[in-house]
Order: sequence, then C-alpha cells, then structure tokens
Amino acid sequence: MELVRKPILRVPLVLALTGLVCRCLTYLIGFVWGRIQIAQGPNPATGAYELSTGYMSEIMAVIAFLLFWTAGWKFVRGLSRKEIFLSATVMVVWAGLLLAWEQLSHAMGGYSMWVYRLYATTDAMRWATQILTRVFDEVSVPVVLPYIFTPYLYLLFGRRKTDS
Repeated sequence: MELVRKPILRVPLVLALTGLVCRCLTYLIGFVWGRIQIAQGPNPATGAYELSTGYMSEIMAVIAFLLFWTAGWKFVRGLSRKEIFLSATVMVVWAGLLLAWEQLSHAMGGYSMWVYRLYATTDAMRWATQILTRVFDEVSVPVVLPYIFTPYLYLLFGRRKTDS
C-alpha cells in the first residue's frame, strides 16, 4: 500500500493497472464477439464461418480512452504538476524501451512474446495510437511515437504550485 502513495510511481502504477484491465477487456470482448459470429452460422454461399474483428479496435479505443481519463481523474488529480511530470516520465521511458525492444526484435526477423506481454502495461494509452492510425491510415514509428508521450496528458490534472 505504501508503494501506491509514492508520487513518482503513481502514474506508472495507474497506467499499468488500467492497461491490464484493458487487455482483459480486449480478450473478453473478443471472445464474446467471436461467439456471436459463430452463433450466426456459416455463410450460406460458401458454407464456411467468417470471423472478423469488425469495430472491435474502435470499441476498445473508446474504452481505453475512458479508462485512461477516469483513472487519471481518480488517482492522479491530487499531485502537483512537477510530481506528475516526473511520474509520467517513468512511464514514457518504459513505453520507449518497449518500442525500441519491439523494433529491435523486428529487425532481427522475429517478434518477442515478452514485448507483447509487457505491452499490456501500456494498453491504457492505446487510444492515442488508434486515433493517429485512423488519421494517417498507416502504422509506422512516426505515427506511434506520440503515443509514448500520452502520460504527459495527466499534467492537465495537476495542481498549480501556489506560493504564499
């Protein structure tokens, strides 16, 4: 419990836990969406089942957006802007390390499953990537790069330092 009270770890812990909730919701919604499509039966013309993601990525982006801002309002709001900045910097460095690890594993001709698993800690920031991907209609490092700096949006919740 003492760990949560430390301001330097507040944003990383809030975003990691919110990201894990988002990842679990993704699995749950994906399972339900797949079961619904299977229950609809096979395509009468081909006789094969057709499964698609449909609007699942957009739905999860909206859920992640709402959870991101709700968690920030609930748990980050009382900190000063300096504390939020330092705490968000920890999460920005973490997200940058994950992106670098992912790109390195791609360059080596594979993909590390550990990167996929650890990305669950940043799933609460997924909505930023979804917006930029929809606007620019591609997935590339310059499109994904602003997503790393999403934790700095919590600075909006910070209280100003009042010098009396």
